[in-house]
Formats: sequence, C-alpha cells, structure tokens
Amino acid sequence: MDGFEIKRWRRHGHDRLYVNRVADGTCVGWHDVVTGRTVILDESCREVVMAAHPAAAGTSQRPAPPAEFAQSAPELPAGQPVDLSLNKPGDALRRQISALEPSPLKRLVARWLPADRTEAHSWAVGLRGEMVTGRRLNRLRGRGWEVIHSLQLPSGSDIDHLAIGPAGVFTINTKHHRGAALWQGDHAITVNRASTRYVPISENEAARVTRLLSALCGFAVTVRPVIAVVGADSITVANALPSVLLVDGGRLDRVLAGLSPTLSSEQVGRIFSVARQGRTWER
Repeated sequence: MDGFEIKRWRRHGHDRLYVNRVADGTCVGWHDVVTGRTVILDESCREVVMAAHPAAAGTSQRPAPPAEFAQSAPELPAGQPVDLSLNKPGDALRRQISALEPSPLKRLVARWLPADRTEAHSWAVGLRGEMVTGRRLNRLRGRGWEVIHSLQLPSGSDIDHLAIGPAGVFTINTKHHRGAALWQGDHAITVNRASTRYVPISENEAARVTRLLSALCGFAVTVRPVIAVVGADSITVANALPSVLLVDGGRLDRVLAGLSPTLSSEQVGRIFSVARQGRTWER
C-alpha cells in the first residue's frame, strides 16, 4: 500500500473505505462496508484497491473495517471523492424540492397537480423531464457509453446529465415544454416564438466541462452541448450545423448512438474515471 492511503467516509447512510493516492489525493477505488460492493476507478490500481479490504480473500461475509477505522473515526471532509455514477436522474432537483417543501404529501401534490403553481411545482415539472431523459440515456449503458446524472457545481448550479461514449462527450440540459413549438436558428432557440438563452448557457456549460476534463485527462476532450426537450409538440432545427444539439428527449439515446465515433474505448474509460469523481467538479 506504499503510496496509497485508506480513508473512511460515512454520510447519508453510506459507509465506505476510499483508496487514495497520497501524492495527489486522487481516489482510485472504494469499498462499501455495508453492501460489500467494490468500485474500481483506475484499472491500473485494481490490485491495490482489492488488497485494501478482506473481501480480497473471497469471504462471503460482510468485511469488517480495519482496526484503524473504529466507529469513533471522524467523517472525511466535504472534498472527499464520491462516485457520481451512482447519482439518479433529477437528484439535484429532488434536493431543491425537499428544501422548498419538507412535507412529502405536499411535494406529491406539487409534482402532479398543475393548479398548484408553487416554486416546488416548477421544480417538479423539471424533475419529470430529467427522469424521462435520464431513462433514455441509461439505455446507452452497456453499449460502450457511460452516463452520469445531476453533477453539482460549486456555483450551486448543476449539469443535468453527462454522456460519454464512442461519439464523444455531451453535456445535456433537459427542458420540459409540454405542448410547445421550439425552433432553432443560427444563434438562438425560441419556445412558442419567445426567445431564450438556452444556446449561450449550454455553450458555456460545455466549455467549462471541456476545460476541466481536458486538464485532468491529459488529452484534449471536446464536449458538445445538447438540449433535450420533453413534451414539445414540434421541434424545428433550421441550422444545418448547430453549435448546440436540440433533440427530442424521448429519442436522445438513438440520436447519440447514431453519431459518428470519435473516441476509443480507452479514451471513454479514462474520461469516465475522471468525471465520476466528486473531487473533479469542486474546481
């Protein structure tokens, strides 16, 4: 274990042992003490991670934590890496809805009754859209693609979805516009002829992710912004080469899977190993 350290993280009902490089603090893998699950974030360090807990010996029993991690051990600081691939679609919105309306019953009403035009209802509408898009994206898993949902940023905003696969890397912003008509020209997107700032916001989001992933992956990573629309009556794209892809959220998986390959499986794996770490998005 020279050059590596084990740290315990207990929060939100989880109890995990993280294996980190001492040199830069990068997490290379972790073991869930409760479920026995092991996640390898860096394949080159698989043996180190597997040697960090008793499960390496093949026991079927729940592994006991090392003695140095007694129950009195403090939690790790907020910067401790967590595996963001475990996020569910709309997790960030769920947290906001819970903060606005602590009552589960009232949250249910806000989610399903359009007459209740509270702020919680607006978030609930967005949540339904992200769940639709998230389900479509999850279909890409196991087909050479990796997907991360609800990436929280230090600014308080979040990236709805990040898709990484043979066709490249995509930041995906879900918009729920039931019954609306969307039109995309050279520089803007309109909803029922009303102008929006969807294009510049999506472009800035993708540019930020491009800089982050390129710096941490060790090679240039190009990120393309996508706006996935749920519930619209019509979507018209009048630009042959739009800087932002405007697509029907219900077809998102087929659209992305149909694009020309640009990344090798090794590049997809490297980008995903960086993107799934919570520490990456604290910068």
